[in-house]
Amino acid sequence: MKKLMKTAICLFCIILFSGCVSLKQTKQTGIKKIDNTSAFNGVYENNFAENDTEFFTLWSQLKLDNTSEQLDFKQAKIELTALSKTRIKAIWRQGNEQKAELVLKGKLKDNYFVSKHKRTIIPIPLIYGEFKNNQFQLALSENNNLLIDRLDNQWGWVFFFLAANNSTKSYEYKGIKF
Repeated sequence: MKKLMKTAICLFCIILFSGCVSLKQTKQTGIKKIDNTSAFNGVYENNFAENDTEFFTLWSQLKLDNTSEQLDFKQAKIELTALSKTRIKAIWRQGNEQKAELVLKGKLKDNYFVSKHKRTIIPIPLIYGEFKNNQFQLALSENNNLLIDRLDNQWGWVFFFLAANNSTKSYEYKGIKF
């Protein structure tokens, strides 16, 4: 029995640590050099230029969530304001009215603001397990558009059957005021 438990714990640790995925800082041309989070201060369009659905909006990317909002996402503007080296406040504005806000936590790394991971782990060794990892990184283009790379990594197992779904997508949102 002890040997089985040791084997189960080792297997669980191998699976858990082999699934760690993070965003890579790609060498992109056309992005601004950023040395302070205040570089992101400004107002940006909420809609993704190529798609007009709620789940591709700037707000959805910043929330690290694909849940529906009760607000009019097509009319929204997102205002970003640096609070410190590790925090940026995002405000959903509709006209002059503030509808919602959230604080983005992360750090500056190689001209990107990289968010903290949003992880969910549900382990039941040898029976069921689920691992989700969400993260984004912000950069600014030369024409002050906000660039977002979004990582969505999910995998799990039922008994010994593994399944995974990984995606990294890039989005660009038009800058309005700075």
